[in-house]
Amino acid sequence: QRFRIELWAKELGRRGFEFEFFSFADSQLTDVLYQPQKNFQKGFLMLKAFTRQLINVLQTAKPDLIFIYREAALIGPAVIEKIVRRWNIPIVYDIDEPLFVPYISPTSGKLNRLKFFSKVDELFRLSDCVFAVNQAIGDYARQFCSDVEIVPMTVDIERYKPADKKKNEKPIIAWVGTRTNQPNIELAVPAMRELKKSRDFTFRIIADDEMSFAGLDVDFVPWAYDIEVPKLTEADIGVTPVGESVWSKWKFFFKTIQFMAIGLPVVASATGSNVEIIEDGVNGFLADSEKQWHDKLKLLIENPELRTKLGENARKTVLKRFDIEKQFDFLEDKFKKLAVKV
Repeated sequence: QRFRIELWAKELGRRGFEFEFFSFADSQLTDVLYQPQKNFQKGFLMLKAFTRQLINVLQTAKPDLIFIYREAALIGPAVIEKIVRRWNIPIVYDIDEPLFVPYISPTSGKLNRLKFFSKVDELFRLSDCVFAVNQAIGDYARQFCSDVEIVPMTVDIERYKPADKKKNEKPIIAWVGTRTNQPNIELAVPAMRELKKSRDFTFRIIADDEMSFAGLDVDFVPWAYDIEVPKLTEADIGVTPVGESVWSKWKFFFKTIQFMAIGLPVVASATGSNVEIIEDGVNGFLADSEKQWHDKLKLLIENPELRTKLGENARKTVLKRFDIEKQFDFLEDKFKKLAVKV
């Protein structure tokens, strides 16, 4: 929600909209939610959060528009959503993950039973409008809701923009993410190890926890808001490797458009939103095998002119399709049209 409704609300607030937020998870629940075990504590805090959310909904003044991000509650059926549906107030349902695909969290254990994956289909039916983060999720949602808008993740093009930089002694391949995404990096590591035998380069990892890979020259940079962009703009190539999973074909890969906004040529796994965004060989490269990862990274390392060309085209793609300022205008117009129905 940090890159969705919370971000939108700041600008729309300046345009005359007022927002009231009811978050399901409080700080206590957030602290333990993704830790292994602690099921009793998690269960208690979830039930507490559900009760609090229900009270919030019952006591709030009726708004002009209801916005639901992912789900009103992390557990249980669509009880809260059905209550607000009875108010006969337009509902916008924003979904940026394939929550309708059953997924067993390794940290939740028996608490996975409290998830109602079928709830998402019901939320589509209850909503007047669905905001889907990409075409794949949008196509699925259209089975249940007639008004589906594709509202992708966007970037601040003034923050994520190309910068003048000195030529690196050896090319820098960059990746940004978290420790939990390490299995994704490992998808591209064998190709990079093989490439390292004939071409010299640095693999820059910007993350919350240090990672290293034998056979690679890794430059680890602890993630921080004020250094993420400068460290990315120093790089020559961005990579977004993604492992195969039941979720991957539905996912929107935000890091891909961050690289592209900065003007980096990107090599990305051929899955999910990557295939919607990247035109192979025009504004980036897609890879779906170790050989393709090796060959396309090799091509970029050997050809600075190609890196520049693909990077410029990548930036143009972001300016055309993922500029947050253009999205603000759409959101203002859509919310006003829906609110008129009250």
